[in-house]
Amino acid sequence: MTSYRMAAIAAWMLFLPSALLAQRFHGFVSVASYPQAIAVNPFTDRIYTIDEPANEVTEIDGVTNTTVKISLGTNSQKSLDGALAIDPITNKIYAVDGVNSHLAVIDGATRKVKRIATGNTAYAVAVNPYTNRIYVADYGDGTVTVVDGWKLTTTTVKVGVEPLSVAIDYVSNKIYVANSESNTVTVIDGATNATTTVQAGSYPANVAVNSDTHTIYAVNILSNDVTVINGATNATSTVQAGTSADELGINARTNKVYVADRLASSITVIDGKTNGTVTIPVGSTPDAVAVDELRNKIYVLDSNNGNIITTIDGATNATSSVPTNGQGSIDLAVNVLTNQLYVLNNSGSNVSLFSGAAGVVPPALLHELISAPNALR
Repeated sequence: MTSYRMAAIAAWMLFLPSALLAQRFHGFVSVASYPQAIAVNPFTDRIYTIDEPANEVTEIDGVTNTTVKISLGTNSQKSLDGALAIDPITNKIYAVDGVNSHLAVIDGATRKVKRIATGNTAYAVAVNPYTNRIYVADYGDGTVTVVDGWKLTTTTVKVGVEPLSVAIDYVSNKIYVANSESNTVTVIDGATNATTTVQAGSYPANVAVNSDTHTIYAVNILSNDVTVINGATNATSTVQAGTSADELGINARTNKVYVADRLASSITVIDGKTNGTVTIPVGSTPDAVAVDELRNKIYVLDSNNGNIITTIDGATNATSSVPTNGQGSIDLAVNVLTNQLYVLNNSGSNVSLFSGAAGVVPPALLHELISAPNALR
């Protein structure tokens, strides 16, 4: 992003009247059939969806809403349950399709694609922009493929059974993998690829990290709880959540964790300092969580309630809701720099566009994010 565009975003965020930042629907952008996941690069203002069965990524220009289709090549099997990760520093987009055994590496500037072989059934992906390493969870053979982002060479690390999620502590350079069928979290040392195994609850499906406190949260779907891991010692504690707890999001700046309780129609808020909890009712079947750390707003997609977005004010836990206006809404993402919210509609094969909720951004924090892309975690 040019310095002019960075300055323009800063001025827009600081001086635009809050009344003009109310959450509003702005229409749809069409993508290819049955999109599966969505991610945002806030520094290029580009939004990406991975679409099946076409096996392609749709790039959306955040200013003009025009789109470009990026083919990921021909697959032996149709893509099923894709995932995306973005390195905002190198402007690389990483895509896996949940079925085939490779990682697609997209150059965000040229849109050229390279495919890297992985372990069996590449299911989840995360990138460490500090080290330029990419980590792919290979569901089918219980491994993680570590990719050198510069050379595109790979190393295979053995983890637990059926890994479903991977998250990174960027500061300590440790990688955490949720192994659903072995009820464990594998800790990978990013410097050596050595591993440690930590016991979790029943069927840990999602994991997230607060890099500020070096605390890791693994959500256990079948035991309806969260395993909290101390990143320094690997000691654990258990926090009760709601029924069928699944997705989660973290606001590192307030040290709060938001866990979506799918069958309880609620969000469990965990205080990262005390592990105390508060339960916030939301719509039916909360499926996805996105956190705007700048404005302390949390967005929850309620997929079984007429496709509703519930917005939580992180300071007060007050909620408001708006319809997504889409069909089969399954995922959402927020660009914290432009305060735009994007909702992925699987059945409608489009993205709903919203202005984000109003909020005041501290000028010092804004300067930090504008001047240093790797400060945005």
